[in-house]
Amino acid sequence: MKIIYKNNLYKYLIFFSIIFSLNNCSGRISNHGVLNIEKHISSIVNNNLEKAEIEALLGPPSTISAFEFNKWYYINNTIKHVAFYKPEVIKHKVYEIIFNKENQAIKINTYDQNDLNEMAYNLDITETRGNDKPLLQYILKGIGNSDIQN
Repeated sequence: MKIIYKNNLYKYLIFFSIIFSLNNCSGRISNHGVLNIEKHISSIVNNNLEKAEIEALLGPPSTISAFEFNKWYYINNTIKHVAFYKPEVIKHKVYEIIFNKENQAIKINTYDQNDLNEMAYNLDITETRGNDKPLLQYILKGIGNSDIQN
């Protein structure tokens, strides 16, 4: 009778450990950037909000255009992390708010993952000159460099 009890105990232990491990591999979702921006985005242009009002409502912008100071960008990301795999971007939205000369919001453009351009990075390496010694200098390294004092 004790042997049957031990076998059932091991079966339950294995069953619960499998269920527990599967639950841990389901991953976690993390949000980055401005949260709940969708609620407020429509009211910004409708109410002609100014920069200070938008900053009070949404917080400071994620970035401001370097070329045109009348463009603010708010970025929102949702990322899924599963175990040791590379994190996957589930949702990526960029809200571009354009202001007129009176600092009132006049237009909002929304960009998502489909609007992003694929960036091709150049993997070539540029070696710096001046740090490498020629072969002859390595061979004749000790000649002429005497540390002996008279």
